[in-house]
Amino acid sequence: MIQNYYRLKGLRTVEKKLNIALIILVMVLVTVVGFGGIYVKKLVSYNNILPNYELGLSLKGSRITTLKVGDHTHEVIRDSEGNIVESIPEGADENSYTKEQVPENSEESKTKENYQKVEKIIRGRLKTSKISNYDVRLNDENGNIYVELADTDNTDTTLSHLLASGKFEIVDTNDKTVLMTNEDIESANVLYNSTESGVNVYLDIKFNKEGKKKLRQISKEYIAVEENQEGETEETTTEKTVTIKVNGEEFLSTHFDSEISELTITMGQASTDSDTISENVEQAQYYATLLSNGEMPLEYEVEASDYIQSIYSNHVFQYIILGIIALIVLISIVYMIIRYKKSGILSAIVYIGSISLLLIIVRYIKAEICLETIIPSIILILINTYVNCRILQNLDKDDSKEDRKAKIYKSYLKIIDLLIITLIPSVIFTYNSSSAISSIGTLLFWGIIVIALMNVIFTRTLLIEEAKK
Repeated sequence: MIQNYYRLKGLRTVEKKLNIALIILVMVLVTVVGFGGIYVKKLVSYNNILPNYELGLSLKGSRITTLKVGDHTHEVIRDSEGNIVESIPEGADENSYTKEQVPENSEESKTKENYQKVEKIIRGRLKTSKISNYDVRLNDENGNIYVELADTDNTDTTLSHLLASGKFEIVDTNDKTVLMTNEDIESANVLYNSTESGVNVYLDIKFNKEGKKKLRQISKEYIAVEENQEGETEETTTEKTVTIKVNGEEFLSTHFDSEISELTITMGQASTDSDTISENVEQAQYYATLLSNGEMPLEYEVEASDYIQSIYSNHVFQYIILGIIALIVLISIVYMIIRYKKSGILSAIVYIGSISLLLIIVRYIKAEICLETIIPSIILILINTYVNCRILQNLDKDDSKEDRKAKIYKSYLKIIDLLIITLIPSVIFTYNSSSAISSIGTLLFWGIIVIALMNVIFTRTLLIEEAKK
């Protein structure tokens, strides 16, 4: 019986050590991912699958671009009956045709509704392009739109994409009859797959219910038909083709081999070269962005573009702020270890894991990292330190597991009011229109959730398992 007692005690000791070791291993993995990332092979190179941090415009500077309603004109040619034609036929009497300069934007189209529609399309294009760090403002009176973006090497390209008309048409190649327009599109995406010859990139266009119906009909009519001519062995092919236009320019002319309800267009050739693949993906993403957000009802142009330098762009200043935050974390950890010995070490491990998990969440929720979010970061660090110390100070090294469970439970009851008080304003801030205030609320909200869950699941388990009895 005594042997069974010691055997059981030994098994419980081993189980306790395994539980502690497992939790520590999980915390180490979370810390490695939080600070380092996860790198996997994508196409032909290794990339971090975690999203990048979103630096606020106040930290890295920005460019504010004023877009105004365009005042350009274009030439319109009419025949003797008043019909618009693309050009005067060769050999025709030019005197029977009239030419006039027509504004790109008619006075009737310059309405508040169209201004708002353009603003919505611009926001949609920025979002589809996965540019989350921006600000768009509209002047309802004159239609001016102010776009604030981070000033990078790609800012000019981004602005040019915002100004594109996005007009989509499928027309009969011969008589130019319009068969489909933007109104038929539901969404557009970029697809790719690997083959023996390399990576293929595709532009996949999905259509709404009416669009699918139209495309099925078109794909049955515009099809290559092989005919055996009587008395001849050679086969001839007659083609009835359509032309796909984007931004008023010919994008592709094609016929169909079978009935379809969505378009999947190959961008470029299959390649193993990373630069070529990136170019194909970038081109496909450009068209997907345009087609997913509709056609601009007005033509816009750049009136002015001004760079606003951040007063915090000095890297030394940023390093000082990061150093202060790191110092507060280090002091908190050292204090817990010195004050509470082994229990402090175990709590500190989960403490670091909590910070790492929050860093991962910040990447995914696209919380804007700016000067304003430094304050909630310090608040969360202090709350996390307070929660851990409040739990540790009530424990005794000779506590049994049941004693520790009871003491930790009481500590949580005393702490929960602080968490709730912090959680309520964080929810209110999250839905603020200001991106900076919204990021403060989002960071506080997820920080409180992480602190609560990590302490209940891991800190509590470690401290209970550490009990000698």
